[in-house]
Amino acid sequence: MNATTLPAEIIAFAAAVRASLRDLPADEVEELTDGLEADLAEAYAEDLARELPDPAAYAAELRGAAGLPTPEPVVKQGRLRPIVDGFAETLRDLDRSLRKSPVVAGVLDFLVTLQPAWWIVRGWAAYQVLGGIFGFEGDLLPTHPGYWILMLVLVAGSVAVGLRRWRPWVHALIIVGNIVAAIATLAAMASIPTNAEVWQAWQEADQTYYDDSMAAGPDGTGVWLNGSEVTNIHAYDAKGQPLNGVQLFDQDGKPLATSVPGGNGCLVPSPVDEDGCQTFGAWVPTQLETGATVWNVYPMKMAESTEDEPTTPIAGAVPQDRPAPFVKVPALMRAEPVDADAPKVADPAKKEAEKTP
Repeated sequence: MNATTLPAEIIAFAAAVRASLRDLPADEVEELTDGLEADLAEAYAEDLARELPDPAAYAAELRGAAGLPTPEPVVKQGRLRPIVDGFAETLRDLDRSLRKSPVVAGVLDFLVTLQPAWWIVRGWAAYQVLGGIFGFEGDLLPTHPGYWILMLVLVAGSVAVGLRRWRPWVHALIIVGNIVAAIATLAAMASIPTNAEVWQAWQEADQTYYDDSMAAGPDGTGVWLNGSEVTNIHAYDAKGQPLNGVQLFDQDGKPLATSVPGGNGCLVPSPVDEDGCQTFGAWVPTQLETGATVWNVYPMKMAESTEDEPTTPIAGAVPQDRPAPFVKVPALMRAEPVDADAPKVADPAKKEAEKTP
């Protein structure tokens, strides 16, 4: 200690002593420490090798000399502090035990390098937990700008938590939060539907739509013409050629079904009886790429059935086309487009008439 540093040390020491006495009234502190810097400077000027005592102990001596009581020490530790400290120590012991194996130590070191990615996942998991609690979101990623902002804020907070250095008990709470986030992440990933589940849901929704749109009622729901049921529809193109696999919908986009869904007919008429049937047949629906079976694809087909169960195709029966009423129908009349840039061809008869006087 030298003369140039002594005053600064003494000033700092006196300030620390006053800080230890801050529980006393200001006038008592002033009385106890009046002239403290000057007394210390004079005392230490005779022996520069002496070290200043502990400020708290010096303040306690001043209290005792003045007959003032010593304040009760403030216990800063809460009731949970020993539990949290014990938990943190257990984790440290576990880490030391695992790192005795070089392989495990290498794996743990690699996982440490993945911490930034985990911070992002942890923020996403917090978003999923909040969404599950308040019911505002259930998708893998947000679908609303406000939800995106919330998730990004949570991710930023998670990264900030990961970058800070915390006290042991706070670090233990963060570890507990990590465990909760990991469980939430696994639960969220488990709830994501697989491709098969999505496909099945699509099929069920598609089938329900068609079933609801074409449910036959007692009032004769379906296609009727002049009071007679329409059991099949044959479409022809502009050239009059028959078409296959035509899907028909009404003005509202509902499938247009005839009067035969789930019904039966005659696959082969009886050659003897004009009204009889030699081979019974059941109308069959068409299957879409979604797996749904629909009744609005024309011309419809029929599969062989039995007289006992006419509406159920027999096992292995192949759906057969029904004969069209016409091989071909008249084509549409098309007006030739007029090309304004095409050269005009003079009418010879008109030109000859113009020459006649």
